[in-house]
Amino acid sequence: MKKLVLSILLLIILCSCSAAFNKDTWLEQPEKRNGMVHSLIKKYHLVGMSEAEIVDLLGKPSLKVDEPTRQYVYYLGRAGLGVDDSLLRLYFNNNGELDRHEITHD
Repeated sequence: MKKLVLSILLLIILCSCSAAFNKDTWLEQPEKRNGMVHSLIKKYHLVGMSEAEIVDLLGKPSLKVDEPTRQYVYYLGRAGLGVDDSLLRLYFNNNGELDRHEITHD
């Protein structure tokens, strides 16, 4: 019985780590982005959005990369045990539209 109760508590804790995307929280509290990023990806069809639409939604990126492909990088917070940074990488095509995205731990 103890194992069942502990398992349920663990499941509740793990599920509570994910939060609904909120633009104001995203912009004002970058350390909470990691919990919202999956909701963001599900709620918005990011692929095909222009760079201006992305910036309007997410604010200025933490880093812009031009080579080898145009890329916006958003800091999501610490990953795992707090050793690496969790990053949302957005890759744009030559027309300035989002081609793909990925979450990395660097």
